[in-house]
Amino acid sequence: MTEFKLLTYARHKKQGIEGLVINPPTKKCSHVTIYDPNCPNDDDFPEDSYGSGSALTFNSSELEEIKNPSDFLINQCKNVINLFT
Repeated sequence: MTEFKLLTYARHKKQGIEGLVINPPTKKCSHVTIYDPNCPNDDDFPEDSYGSGSALTFNSSELEEIKNPSDFLINQCKNVINLFT
């Protein structure tokens, strides 16, 4: 099983959604929250929105680590990284 760490990148195995890990799994919970820069803000749930993207939560088994994220993906997530550093 992959261990996702804060501010690493992950991809949904079936849906191809890529994003930045903003809430890694814990010993008590196997869910991972990623920031997807391409998912439009959800005005009904502003707490799940970050800039132009949104936070999405998946079971860690649905995700795989992106070992070499593209410069494009990194640049899309820079503003959110600043919120966590």
